[in-house]
Amino acid sequence: MEKSRDPELEQKLERLYEREFIHKFPYHDCYKLQKLHPRIAHALVPDLDVYFSFIAGYGSSATTLHQRPKAELRAALPKLKRSFYEACPKYKRLAKYITDTETPALFHDLEVSDRLRLGLANLIAEFL
Repeated sequence: MEKSRDPELEQKLERLYEREFIHKFPYHDCYKLQKLHPRIAHALVPDLDVYFSFIAGYGSSATTLHQRPKAELRAALPKLKRSFYEACPKYKRLAKYITDTETPALFHDLEVSDRLRLGLANLIAEFL
């Protein structure tokens, strides 16, 4: 028997993904951080790309997540519960430089990724 679904939340998350998460990668802001902190931020772009891609993979299909295998959802849940700084702790020292005025695109993307991943984690938890 399928556990309860929240179609409204599913649609809300998919719309959030479509409206605020699909756009150009924040290269400019990442390069700015790499210039300021080369030792810390040298791999920021690929690490962010992996992190954002994982969230996007679930956000883009929020309305059909209930059809995925439970084992896959169980494996994804802990990853979706982690912020970027929890997933990649070496970047915690950069957090104070990632602001809406200094790195607005990256700041926005991290904020949206948090809203999206937490919503997806709640949604997936309902299915399990």
